Amino acid sequence: MTINLHDCQNKSSFIQQFKYYGKDLAVDEWITGGNWDHENWGGYLPNKDWIDEITKNNPVLVSRVDGHMALANSYALSISGINKGTLNPKGGIIDKDPITGEPTGILKDNAILLVSNNIPEDSENKKKQILSNTMKYAASLGLTQIHDMCTWSDLELYRKNKSSLTLRVYAIPWYTNWKKLINLVKSEGYGDDILRWSGIKAMIDGSLGSRTAWMHKPYLDDSSTSGLLRLQDTIIFKQMLDSLYDNKIQVAVHAIGDRANDWIIDQIISINNNKKYSDRRPRIEHAQHLTEKAIKNIKKYSIIPSMQPYGCIDDTRWMHKRIDSTLMSRSYIFKTFLDNDVNLTFGSDWNVTPLNPLQGIYAAVTRKTLDGSNPNGWYRNQKISVEDAIICYTKNNAYAGFQENQLGTLQNGKYADFAVLSKDITSINPDSILSTYVLKTIVGGKEIFNYKNK
Repeated sequence: MTINLHDCQNKSSFIQQFKYYGKDLAVDEWITGGNWDHENWGGYLPNKDWIDEITKNNPVLVSRVDGHMALANSYALSISGINKGTLNPKGGIIDKDPITGEPTGILKDNAILLVSNNIPEDSENKKKQILSNTMKYAASLGLTQIHDMCTWSDLELYRKNKSSLTLRVYAIPWYTNWKKLINLVKSEGYGDDILRWSGIKAMIDGSLGSRTAWMHKPYLDDSSTSGLLRLQDTIIFKQMLDSLYDNKIQVAVHAIGDRANDWIIDQIISINNNKKYSDRRPRIEHAQHLTEKAIKNIKKYSIIPSMQPYGCIDDTRWMHKRIDSTLMSRSYIFKTFLDNDVNLTFGSDWNVTPLNPLQGIYAAVTRKTLDGSNPNGWYRNQKISVEDAIICYTKNNAYAGFQENQLGTLQNGKYADFAVLSKDITSINPDSILSTYVLKTIVGGKEIFNYKNK
């Protein structure tokens, strides 16, 4: 329902997609979506000049595949009051032409909000249609529950349409809503096994692809930066963590860079050292690039690394441009965590990477980089078995959502949530996992998807 730039391999195809998508749009209708990856065409960034002429009647804000960088056209920049004199917001970057000083249209992390805050909210009917379409798509991939890092508006949509939910939802709203969530929990509890809201999502840094992941060392391909800290106020953030722990609300914190991971792990340790809390199961979303100290502390303090295995066959195409081999060897360390009895969980970070868990399982098992550069596996010592990958998507994820007594394994007394696959992926060549598909999806004993009826 938005523009899709994910498959664009060059400037020409990027521009052509805008021409095709925009031909039937009303004047002033926003063009959003995107999912572009500048690494597909050599690593140089798109520019507003590429699209200004063909989008002069429509404001544009389209995200890079990781969501930490976006391209805006001149119309959108003008609406948002962004010009050559606009200063970078804290935790964000407005990219500017080194000669003219004019914004190029590229915005990074918190700078994206300067434009996105001006995009009108979807109508209730459109939101419901999006929800319906997405649930059908998820069911076709065998998903029975999602952990959705969502907006407060998304949570309200789930609550209003709870009776029509066909899969279980663990809604984890953005951390600026933490006080509202505490009030909701106090007044109505944490929800139930169909719809829960007992978590908060925060974000420490950006992404490797946008060079905004917060690193201890400067980037190899841009020594002027080592990424950024996205938080506006670290003191308030620490107070928030303590308050969330007090109210038994789980924290799920985005951290990609090694410095970002060290920082949030230190905060978690500080809270744990009070000895006042038990069983809060803090999660680090991504836990992508880690120091040796971080790896040890994740195990010692029972921190849950919530990782996306597809990344280890996707962004590893170009990772060597950004960081050195020593740090890469501590990236996507699936086997290290499992060998140390860490509750490693797998997800998609959709739409950054595909929603299909079978593609994630394939990635975790083979670690074959998408461009064919690592046919035996990228850092193949971190490969895991199909059985372990399944556990990370099921049993371990149930524990990460405090549902190990209801979900995650097929046992008497637990909910009948499961998917039936076209092949036994534990007994076939791992390459054949990609051609495996879902025959049926069952939630609570009720069939929500059948391949024959798709």
